[in-house]
Amino acid sequence: MGHNPILVVGSLNMDQVVRVCRMPTWGETLLSPSSLQLVAGGKGANQAVAIARLGVPVSMAGRVGTDPFGTQLVTSLQADAIDTGLVVVDQEESSGAAFIFLGPDGDNAIVVVPGANMRVGLDQAQMFAISTAMRQARALVLQLEIPLATVQNLVATAWHIGIPIVLNLAPAQPLAVETLRQVSVLVLNETEASLLSGQRVSSVEDARIVGTVLHEQGIATVALTLGSRGAVLVFDDAHGQTCVIHQQAPKVQVVDSTAAGDCFAGALTVAIIEGKLPDEALRFAVTASTLKVTRFGAQSGLPRRAEVDAMLH
Repeated sequence: MGHNPILVVGSLNMDQVVRVCRMPTWGETLLSPSSLQLVAGGKGANQAVAIARLGVPVSMAGRVGTDPFGTQLVTSLQADAIDTGLVVVDQEESSGAAFIFLGPDGDNAIVVVPGANMRVGLDQAQMFAISTAMRQARALVLQLEIPLATVQNLVATAWHIGIPIVLNLAPAQPLAVETLRQVSVLVLNETEASLLSGQRVSSVEDARIVGTVLHEQGIATVALTLGSRGAVLVFDDAHGQTCVIHQQAPKVQVVDSTAAGDCFAGALTVAIIEGKLPDEALRFAVTASTLKVTRFGAQSGLPRRAEVDAMLH
């Protein structure tokens, strides 16, 4: 199994990053202090790159358009040695894009134009190819920038095969309880956890409570990310007792928080398939995503294994 890849099914977007001193209001025109930057992104592709840079083979399934962005997005994955055999070139829709307004403090506001991403797995040929590849995969990693029907079908298939499923519930959308119960690890941030549970998450204590509630609804492992406050992991120990652990994030200078959640999801997946214990796995994922926020760009800023290991030690 050592050489078998982790299969990531998800979105590929070209991030078009614009720096702003503040958000424009309706009808207002602002001049940006810097030039437009194009960075390969998309939650699926970001998670694939995060995993690849942490030293585990990855296969990515998704869809791009026939436009130049599509070619760049695929080439960018290949530069990190990711197998892109399952990325289909859609003849009708354009490649996904994201318009990212980056504020002076590293905060961002994003508009995503899904394009071809909203057709992932809607045709039988691609679904069959993905299901076939899944039988050789060590784990399946999913997010919600592709059709919900595709996510539900893939979770059911992976669950029947018996491979671990990591689902990042982002961007936040309600998902059927039966689908959530088939997931091995559910990764979500404060906003997504609030949507799913109907309870506000504004502190570590809230995260512990909400994580436990979701776990009690039948979700095996719940990982709740809290930005600068680290993350909380809820799972059952060997005796079937519910455990809740919190990992503080190291203090760093935030440059760009884009893809920090994707980095966390990818790193947690790597830690789990490598058999790390829950507290080690959580520390590894929090450390990796902390490193990410110190750098600009989605995929461009994702850390490598040696860097994460160095920061851990």
